Amino acid sequence: MKQVIIIKYRYKLVILTSLLLLFACSKGKGDGEVGVEPKDEIIVSETNLIPTKQTKSVSTVLRFKQLDAIAYLMVQKSGGAQYMVKIGRQELSSSYTFTYTIQADDPESFQLILRAYYQDGKSAKDLILTVDNRWGFFIRSVKRIARVTGRGMTGESFPSPNNTVTDWNVGGTDLGVVWEMSPGKYGIFFGDTYGSDFTPNAGSPGPNGGSWRSNVLAFSEDDDLTDGLLLNDMATSLNGGAREIIYGAKDQSGNGDWTSIPTAAIRANGVDYVHYFNIKSWTGWITNYSGMYKSIDNGQTWSKCENVVFSSTSNFGQVGYFKKDGYVYMIGTQTGRDSPARLARFRESDIEIQNNYEYWNAAANQWVKGDEHQATVLIDDKVGELSFIYNNTHKKWIIAYFNADRYNITMRTAKEITGPWSDPYELASGKDYAQLYGSYFHPLSVTGDSLYFLMSMWMPYNVFLMKAELADMGNWKD
Repeated sequence: MKQVIIIKYRYKLVILTSLLLLFACSKGKGDGEVGVEPKDEIIVSETNLIPTKQTKSVSTVLRFKQLDAIAYLMVQKSGGAQYMVKIGRQELSSSYTFTYTIQADDPESFQLILRAYYQDGKSAKDLILTVDNRWGFFIRSVKRIARVTGRGMTGESFPSPNNTVTDWNVGGTDLGVVWEMSPGKYGIFFGDTYGSDFTPNAGSPGPNGGSWRSNVLAFSEDDDLTDGLLLNDMATSLNGGAREIIYGAKDQSGNGDWTSIPTAAIRANGVDYVHYFNIKSWTGWITNYSGMYKSIDNGQTWSKCENVVFSSTSNFGQVGYFKKDGYVYMIGTQTGRDSPARLARFRESDIEIQNNYEYWNAAANQWVKGDEHQATVLIDDKVGELSFIYNNTHKKWIIAYFNADRYNITMRTAKEITGPWSDPYELASGKDYAQLYGSYFHPLSVTGDSLYFLMSMWMPYNVFLMKAELADMGNWKD
């Protein structure tokens, strides 16, 4: 009987001890006490901060939920206590601009940790501000904005503003050579195009289906690319489907006229021109020639320019165009993706007079008229489909192209079109965008920090709008 009483006593003691511990842990729970998650106190709209080039500082506006209860705000920098600032309540306001001045020894990325302490000694949850402290010229971010052509695929979360399949019988296509036809109106040439029965298939990537056209032409009046590129119309046949512009015979024997692929387009003297190559065999990218078509009625009808022909081995079998200072500049490569780039120019009025083209010879430091063999290497790299612009904000020439060795879309810059050109930057990687190729700048990229370009992917065999954000912070000591 005594043993039973002892056991009951010990059992009651255990229960009583547990209750006391529970009471002790729960008593007076509040912000900043052990076992309690501190509450959010500071409200801020932007936590990722970028220094301004002029002031070399970052700033953001802070708002507080319980301003009158705050005693002070403590600010520390990640990586130790080498920076600690205490901001008293008398300095704070309901809308307080917090500013931090960049130090010479600050790393490229670091955090500022803000903690509010209350008058009762408790503290709120830390607010973390991340500072992007890179200096010089660099690409701050790259992302896919929207689909331009074809049907959306399972899992896509980005916009798809066009219905090219039902509107123009464009289910699968690539490239997207875009140029300004007139202020606010843009033309866009796509490559080999297939109809509404096209099906993207990971087991058999690339083109498939019927209604094969060697190329088609779209028109856009969209001047806001932040949510995608809207196509307003296409050059169509009587049945309403997008029609072929540059003739291709569809002879797949490897010995004839297989297809015609646009590489660049420009408006010169009020006339629209497109450069293209006519392929004989895709094995080795063997061409018959490269040439030019033109339209004098805003892209509705097109005819061949018989006097402009580049040979199958020309260094200008594929090109990009850009107009500046009275010239059309032309950067070219051999057809394919394995040759370096070279440079030419001509007056707008001479676009159909090939003998008046001038070619840059770096060895002689001069332009040589009428002989494309005088063009020396401008960019010594394996340059695939290319486009280039002059960005007025950054005062730089910018070129983008596919590079097979790096499996990416490469970007380079130069102060002068004749070079020297910078080391390569990566605009987009095949690791992120499988089987990517093509990179055609939209003319809206000539000002501002945003580079918009059309990029193809082989597996879905369609075109997507990409956006790269540039930064030119100069040197920290500037």
